[in-house]
Amino acid sequence: MTLDLLKVGPQMAEMARASGAYLRGRGPRIEEAQAVLARLAPRWMDLEELAASAERRLPRPQEPLDARHPGIPLPPEHVVIATDGSQIEPDRHAMSDFFLLNVGWAVLRYGPQPFAELASEPTLYFKPEDTAITYSGPHGTRRVPIQDRHLSAKRSVLEITQAATLADRWRDDPIDLAVLADGTLALWVLEERPDDFLRKALVAPYVEQLKRLRALGRPLASYISRPRSQDVVVLLREGGCVGPFGGCSPCGDGGDEPCVFERLPDRELFGLLGPGERSALFQMTLPAGLTEFYEDLVPCFFYLNVGTEIARIEVPPWTADDPDQLALVQSVILDQCQKGLGYPNVLARADKQAVVTAQDRHAFEYLRDAVLAREGIAVRASEKLHSKRVWAV
Repeated sequence: MTLDLLKVGPQMAEMARASGAYLRGRGPRIEEAQAVLARLAPRWMDLEELAASAERRLPRPQEPLDARHPGIPLPPEHVVIATDGSQIEPDRHAMSDFFLLNVGWAVLRYGPQPFAELASEPTLYFKPEDTAITYSGPHGTRRVPIQDRHLSAKRSVLEITQAATLADRWRDDPIDLAVLADGTLALWVLEERPDDFLRKALVAPYVEQLKRLRALGRPLASYISRPRSQDVVVLLREGGCVGPFGGCSPCGDGGDEPCVFERLPDRELFGLLGPGERSALFQMTLPAGLTEFYEDLVPCFFYLNVGTEIARIEVPPWTADDPDQLALVQSVILDQCQKGLGYPNVLARADKQAVVTAQDRHAFEYLRDAVLAREGIAVRASEKLHSKRVWAV
């Protein structure tokens, strides 16, 4: 073991003390932050105007900030679809360039004719045109390998594509159906470079699949567990502590105490929601480069008390603007969280189909080496990787 835990231990103890001090003092801060939200709740249209004109990205309230919407009974017969993905990342130490994306899905039908479809589809990318994004322009040709954030975005495209394909099977069926996804609906790809060709290659296909789902008329929602987002917190701070509407007492007193909104996630603001209740609806504000692609499909979000946590739910406009679809999404998520013991059951089942385990990776490497050897290709990794596997003195 090369990690010296005796040296890490004192640092861990210091971290624990700092975390404990923060947690012990956060109760009054949360209460005051919630009081500011309640005070500014009727001025939600003023805050919407502020968000529309602000230089920084702020969410735009669509209703009073303190709105609380209970769930409605779920139709006994309905279908829930979820997709998720995993990957084997590109390895520059390997003999050849490749990566693998595995998309799993779950289709669960409830009612008098229940059934479940659980499956996955792996795709190996190894051709030069598949492992990199190429752009030819006036200043020459650029070739950028697909990895890291680009790989995650490409996986998201496959996930939403599979979700649209599954939903399309029910095109002519009047049964209630909802599509659930894990994570955000906004692909934050190179937001600092709005004109980059990479964004077009990765975001445009994703938005095309959103349009495909919109054409089907089926509600879509993404689920974010234990969200760390501070969108509403920043809006209240900009409108109150920094802006003209009056904020927290530390900012008003001008003392040394930190703002009550500092390090406060949105989920703490909405801790007063009762089980099954959702918060007000907010529209996201995307960077100009992303808005260009999303056009009229900029997602909205709300917070939902699923009983075990305050989750962030993101929905596209065609779901947010339809009260029936919005209510169906809320009821489906609550029911799935109950069935999944705190997390949507259908998402957990899709994740189970998609995950690439350590055992899967070893089997994949064995298969790769075997088929390469069959073609007469000597399998040897880079010298750096070889040195990690073979010890010498």
